[in-house]
Amino acid sequence: MEMEWLPNGGVKTILGPRSLTRVFEERKGRRMWFNTVVGMYGKELSSAMMADGTEIPEHVVKRCGEIIEEESIQFKWEKGDVLFFDNLALLHGRRPSLPPRKVLVATCK
Repeated sequence: MEMEWLPNGGVKTILGPRSLTRVFEERKGRRMWFNTVVGMYGKELSSAMMADGTEIPEHVVKRCGEIIEEESIQFKWEKGDVLFFDNLALLHGRRPSLPPRKVLVATCK
């Protein structure tokens, strides 16, 4: 990772280039999506670029978003529901919800 101190006292970090997928040996060598290209595309601080620094074509990012939607599942939360998931084994996100919403998070190894 590279770090650059900015005149305003902030810091800019550069991590990469990183591949869009990653092989997880501890997951039987499965290749998994491991990038924020869809969520960050078009934003000022985007990770959506090719290894040579050029932007990933919009149609590619759009198709990635379509695949994510095609593979997504949704379920209705019921009072008392608890969800455990392996953060490295699946892509997760959030959909709009109605208040009150209470999220408790714990991480473990």
